[in-house]
Amino acid sequence: MPRIVEIVLFLTPFIGFAVWRMLSPAPAPPAWLLGGLVTLVVLAVLALLWGWYLDAGDGRTPYIPAQIHDGGIVPAGSAVPR
Repeated sequence: MPRIVEIVLFLTPFIGFAVWRMLSPAPAPPAWLLGGLVTLVVLAVLALLWGWYLDAGDGRTPYIPAQIHDGGIVPAGSAVPR
């Protein structure tokens, strides 16, 4: 029973918003707003793809974790000086 109460309490604001939107429909948004949203989505996807491309490393090289050497931190991927 407590789970049902939690689910109802979680869904109440969403259902209330849906009912409010159905009872008072707004006019369609302007075309420039929709075009701007589409542009932002395209830019976000391109940024994700670019980040994925930059982050991709060579699969043949082993990973070297960060290490502490002589009291200092050697960043990941750097060789430890001998």
